[in-house]
Amino acid sequence: MEQLNNWAINLAAAADPSETDLAPDIVAAYLEGGESRAELFIQTDTSIAGGYGPGSAIALLPWVLRGITTAAKWVLTLISDDETGNAVGVVKDLLDIRKEVTPKEKLEKLPETAPYTALKRVIDTVGTELRTAGIEANEADLITFRVLNSLLEDPQGTAKFIEQSGPNP
Repeated sequence: MEQLNNWAINLAAAADPSETDLAPDIVAAYLEGGESRAELFIQTDTSIAGGYGPGSAIALLPWVLRGITTAAKWVLTLISDDETGNAVGVVKDLLDIRKEVTPKEKLEKLPETAPYTALKRVIDTVGTELRTAGIEANEADLITFRVLNSLLEDPQGTAKFIEQSGPNP
């Protein structure tokens, strides 16, 4: 359980550092499923993703977790021993925002071969979840790349989360 808690804290730090304290509880509720999971996605009319104030904040981590479980097949491909080294290098290159080309533009130039197909699917799925939560597209892309980097840095924790989330989360 400690490995999964550490994984959750590191993932939250990548998505929204203000959620690190609650990350183990959020992951536990997500893995419990049912009503516990559903409550993580409750929004009000005044909710703002990453916002502050009573009833106004939407935690980003549940949306990230849903993106990860939705793209589980592709995530597992990326973290496999054969692909992890290649994928980590690509993600680090995509995160190098000092260059004039945006990470999204760099991603579009990658070939449609392994591990790039899996990488593109994971980025698209997690990014879509974040945009669904109300995150602006460019910010969602940046968060997605940071989350992906976190997933690749701890492939054992990532695999454990996917395994515990079940076949159809």
